[in-house]
Amino acid sequence: MSQFQVLISLLQSFISSLTVILPYYPVGKCEIHKIREKHAAEVHHTCCCCHFDCFYKLGTMERVTREGTVATAATYAHMFSSLPNCGKPTRLMLYDLHTLQNRFYLHGNAVASLHSAIPLLKERMEKMNINSVAFPDDGAAKRFATLFSHMEVEIVVCGKTRGEGDIRKIAIQDGNAKGKNIVIVDDLVQTGGTLYESGKVLKEAGALSVNAYVTHAVFPMDSWKRFSKGGDRACFNKFWVTNSIPTTTNQLPLDDVFEVLDLMDLLVNDLDYFPAGI
Repeated sequence: MSQFQVLISLLQSFISSLTVILPYYPVGKCEIHKIREKHAAEVHHTCCCCHFDCFYKLGTMERVTREGTVATAATYAHMFSSLPNCGKPTRLMLYDLHTLQNRFYLHGNAVASLHSAIPLLKERMEKMNINSVAFPDDGAAKRFATLFSHMEVEIVVCGKTRGEGDIRKIAIQDGNAKGKNIVIVDDLVQTGGTLYESGKVLKEAGALSVNAYVTHAVFPMDSWKRFSKGGDRACFNKFWVTNSIPTTTNQLPLDDVFEVLDLMDLLVNDLDYFPAGI
């Protein structure tokens, strides 16, 4: 809340415009019944807000599927939309927003400025001779495939299929992975189960190497350790992430499969890019 107080103070100081850079839009799950269970187990007294961090970072929450769950995406959007008016709407710069429809949660005094960190990945692809881009599901393919249309790369799409006994498993739905150096692309990773299963399937299909890229490394409960050398999900040659969530990426080992791509230069360049109407 202190950050919003700073924003309000700035807007009340006769500034001509305000841009808020929020690379990772933290719209995680906040389930009231789980908070109550956790408080019941605590033996020391702590302010309630201190317990929200793990829920805010545990995924995306733009809708409510059962009572007792807070759609924090709408909550954040309402707070930004309620900021004072300085003559222009507050510009909220977002990178690879998980649910694109969330931009329409903003109204009144705030407008979303959507950007992507994929250009950082393209630089690494050229250096490492990666000739194929894979997506863990059809949604990721529809969203990101066009960003690689100018590159001569094979597009591979994975997805969940129903096997024997109604068991769901990952399979290649489109494209050929044999003999390719592949990078799997998605917007964020949590526990990484789908990424791992996709990587395993691509290797079984004959890929020479399999890498992974996500813009936002959420990795709750240090789940990144499973992808590091010696982990039970250590299937990637390289795992690229950006520093959009520095509290997580600062913990990643330097001499491992992980490489953290710095967003700073991209942020500075994108400041000069104004969508129509801003």
